[in-house]
This record gives sequence, C-alpha cells and structure tokens, in this order.
Amino acid sequence: MKTTIKVGLILCCLMGFSSYSQLYSDTSMFSPQNGGLYPKQATKALGSLSISGYYRTIGNYSSMREQYPEFGTIQNRLFIGDDSNIPQLSLNISGRPSKNTSFSTDLFLWTPLTGNDQDFVKGLLLGVNLTGTHSTRYGTFSVKTGGIHWYRLSSFTFAANTGYNRFSLFERNPWDPMSPTPIQRYSKFYTEGALTQDERWGQQAFHGFIMDGMRLPKEFSFAFMHGKSQFNGGSLPRPNNMTAGQIKKEFGTKSFVSLNGITSRTYTDSLARLQLGFNLLTSEFSIDLKKLTIAGEIGTGNYFSPTATGNWGEAIDVRIQLSEELTHFPLEIRYFQISPNVINNNGIFWNSSIAEYNENVNVNQNTTDQTVLNPFASSLVSIGQMTNNRRGIILNSDMQFGKHKVTIGYSAAQEILALSDQITYGHPANNLALSRFWRWGFPPGVGAYDNLSKIYRGVYETVNITDSTAAKGFNSVEVSYKYGTKIRGHQFLLFYLGGYHSIQDKTSALPVYSQKAYLQSYNHQVEFYYSLTPHIVVSNYFGLDRIKANTQTELDVVSGKPRDQQGMSYAIGLDLQLSKNVGLYLRQRWMKYEDFNFSLDRYQGMESTVELKIIF
Repeated sequence: MKTTIKVGLILCCLMGFSSYSQLYSDTSMFSPQNGGLYPKQATKALGSLSISGYYRTIGNYSSMREQYPEFGTIQNRLFIGDDSNIPQLSLNISGRPSKNTSFSTDLFLWTPLTGNDQDFVKGLLLGVNLTGTHSTRYGTFSVKTGGIHWYRLSSFTFAANTGYNRFSLFERNPWDPMSPTPIQRYSKFYTEGALTQDERWGQQAFHGFIMDGMRLPKEFSFAFMHGKSQFNGGSLPRPNNMTAGQIKKEFGTKSFVSLNGITSRTYTDSLARLQLGFNLLTSEFSIDLKKLTIAGEIGTGNYFSPTATGNWGEAIDVRIQLSEELTHFPLEIRYFQISPNVINNNGIFWNSSIAEYNENVNVNQNTTDQTVLNPFASSLVSIGQMTNNRRGIILNSDMQFGKHKVTIGYSAAQEILALSDQITYGHPANNLALSRFWRWGFPPGVGAYDNLSKIYRGVYETVNITDSTAAKGFNSVEVSYKYGTKIRGHQFLLFYLGGYHSIQDKTSALPVYSQKAYLQSYNHQVEFYYSLTPHIVVSNYFGLDRIKANTQTELDVVSGKPRDQQGMSYAIGLDLQLSKNVGLYLRQRWMKYEDFNFSLDRYQGMESTVELKIIF
C-alpha cells in the first residue's frame, strides 16, 4: 500500500513538471495578445539601418589691388562657407524594413558664419524618400516617392549633359569624392579619361512619383514619373507639374530602342486659363554593329506661353561611333539639329531662342536674380553642350602615343533662324574666382559695364551686335593632352586643355581668326600634379584666355574700339590626406584681367582657399 502511494506521488510530480515545462516552452501563451510577461521577444523593425555623410568646410580670402567700381574701396574679403548653399555637414540615413522596401532621408547643418544669430540653418536637403520593389515572374517593379530623387530618362527629355571629359581638375567641386590616395584622382583621369562621379552625374533632380518596370517579357521595360522638376518648383496653388514616361525594348546587351515623352504645364493666372509649358516626344536608340555603333535620339516638341504660339519643331541628335578596327583610332561623328520651337530645360540642351515667360521677380541683396541661369541668346559653348535654334556637326577622337594621350574635338554649327543680336561667352582662366566676386544669388547685369551675369560656379558676358541680325556660325576646336611618368620614383602628371572658338555671320569650316568674326576666343590651361608622398600631392596651374571682338559689335564710348580682353591666372595647390577619409586641400591663386579698350573692365589680385573634407 505504501509502495503504491509513493509511485502515485512520483507520477503526479512527473506529470506536473511535464505540464509546467510545456506551459513555459509555449512562448505564444506569453505573447502580448495573451497578456504574458516573460519571456518577451522584440519584433524585428528594420532589416538594416545605415548612416553616412560628410563634413566639409571651406574658407576663402581675397585681396584685390584693382577691382570693379561697384565694390568701392573694400579690397580684402574673408568668407567662410560655400555660397552655393552646399551644407557643411550632411547626414544620409537609410533603412530597409524588408528586402523589397527601403527609405532614405538626410539632415544638414550649415552656417555662413556672418555673426548673425539667425544664420544657423538646419533641416532636410533631399527630403524623405521611399523606394519599394516587388519581383514577380512577369518582371520587377519599383516605386520611388517622397523627397528628391536623381533620375535619367533620355537625353532630350530628362537628363544632364556629361560632355566629353575635357575640363580642368585644379579647382575642386563640392561633390568631388575622395580617393584612397590624393594622386589616384588625377591618375584615373589620365588612364581612363574620366573621373569617378557621384550618383547625380548625368541626372536631374525630381520630386514626385516614379514607377519603373524592369525585366519584363520580351526584354521590355517602362518608366513613368509625375511631379515637379527644378523648373516646376514653388508652392503655387495653381496646377504646376511635369509628367514623363518611357517604353523601352532591348536587343541583347548593347542595343535598344525607346519611346519617350515629357510634358510640363502650369498656369499664369488665378483662373487657370493661360497656360505655360512644353511638350516633347522622342525616340532614343542604340544599334551595336560590332565595328560601329549608331546611337541618338529623334523627336519633336513645342513650347507655349501667353506670349508664345506653341509651334512644333524637330529635335535630332545622331552619333556614329567607329571602332579602332575601322579607323585605327576611336572616332565619333555626330550631327544635331534642334528647332527654336523646342524648349526643355530638363534636357541636355540650352534654350537660346525664346525669352521664357516669367511672372515672378526675386530680389536678393538689392539685386534681381536671374530666373533661368543658362546663358540666353547666341552662346559660345563647349563642344558637346548643345543649344536649340542650332544645327551642326561634331567630330571627337581619342589617340595615344606611348605615354602621350590626346583627345581632339571639332564642331561647326549654324543658327537655324536669326533671332538674337547678342552673343554670350565665358572667361575660362578665372571663371570660378570671378563668380566669387558676387556672393549669395545669381545677379545679372553686374561688372564695370553691367554686362556680366553670374551663374552656378561661373560667369558669362554679353556683347551686343550693332549691325543687322544674321544667323550666326559657330566654330570650335578643343584639344586635351595628358602625359604621365615618374620622377625620382614619384608619379608626375601633366595636363593641357586648349579651346579655339569663333562666332561669325556665316557658316565656316574652321574657326575664323580675323576681323570677319564677331568674336574670337582662345584659351589655354596647363596644370601638373606631383606626388611628393602617398599622402601629399603638389599642383600648379596656369591659365590664359584672349577674347577679341570686331567693329560690328558695341564699341567703347571713350576709345571707340571693340572688346580686346586678356585674362591670366597662376595658382599652386596642395592636397593633403590627413587620414583614411580626411582630406585638406589648399589653393593659392594670383589673377589679372583687363580689357585693353574698355578701361573700367579690369581686376588684379589674389585668392586663397582652404577646404577640409571628412567622409564617413
């Protein structure tokens, strides 16, 4: 009897322990829904979270012995910060709630250090962006919405010009990335002919809704976007937006054809009756034939406003790229023709034909800002930068002879209609330094004779033609030479960039260097980079530009002569790598410029720049 009672008690204890173990092994009973307290399981909120960004501060000191009269007697200026509204500190924050969904945002901090208590600025730069993707057996679909997205549709519809990689590297851009060592940035330009750019390169900013369909059956894809570009900004209560789309068919990995469309529309009156905007329909294509490639874009578009009729015109850009097997060196032959009726500031070409309608005037420091920053009228542009109301041919080639590398560009163009009695052009030798004369804003009509206009990181000049308006011809030759070697075991790189341009009243096969040309422009830029150590690079720069006009342009009231300008610049620099992601960049420039016939158009002085950049 006692034995039976003992066995029963043992069985009851084992059964109770088993139930207890089962009870506490079932975590669902202690989930929040069941009111349990232990053990709690944290819900996985994000698949990943990352924070990156940069800190950048730049200081600029200038001392001018001679300057434009508008600046009075103040010769020395100290400026801390970037007046192009580039933040000093930027934090990029991104997360992934699931494998198909991601979001990103940013925070920026910026102060111009003027001593004003209200100057400290903080907030969002690109806003809060949301991206979602979903893959099916029919394709992959993605949606982008929220803040600012950088995007490219096609060259004519929604893209930024990338040119032919003929430019100076001495002046740093705010967006320049950091290389593992300072010399690698310059050596890559020598070996590859191009630079590593950030994700915005060749793309335009867009705010709104973007949907992409990729890897669809039969190698099709599509894109749709609706919202605002930088030219649809503001908070007007009236409709003010842009819509664009694309259907694309690929043929293998190197050939494709697409249909593209873009329209922008707003209203200039409160009753929404007067429309302002443009339409553009194109087809972009690329056909790979192994030894040659035929690519380009062809379409039609119009511009309409309360003062424009909205007639349609053609837009043509066709390139034939020949391989070395055919010509012993790469050669590109390009033809373009863009009607004066085609306007789209979101594309790769400038508007030089229609003074765009604008009902708002912004005032900044008692100076009226420009509403469209690109030069208007008949512009002297670098090869590859197209404008409307112009047709022309471009030849471009790359050649190498041992350590010597040469790229040559040639362009001959003609205006379609004689619409403007003005010419606009730049001053390459001191372009960036000259733009820093006017801080905060983009004022037109500045300088000694009110003929300069500041744009983003540059200045252009306007000259009037005094004889009858003619359809002008434009000729350009650009040469880029690169040489690399080692001196005492350290890398040495020498770059030369030359530009030879003319604008005259008729078509010409070559640049016109005589008084028959409205304008002649010659510019030379020489720079070298020498790696003293893996962490120190010393550089030198010399720039010279000569610009001469003829007597068919406006004359000085005192001398009775046309423009005869010369600008010179000499600079030295140091790139110092302080640690893996920290760089210090020093630039010292001496500059001199004068117009020999317009006595007030002159300046002379020096400029020192210090930039500290930290990437994390």
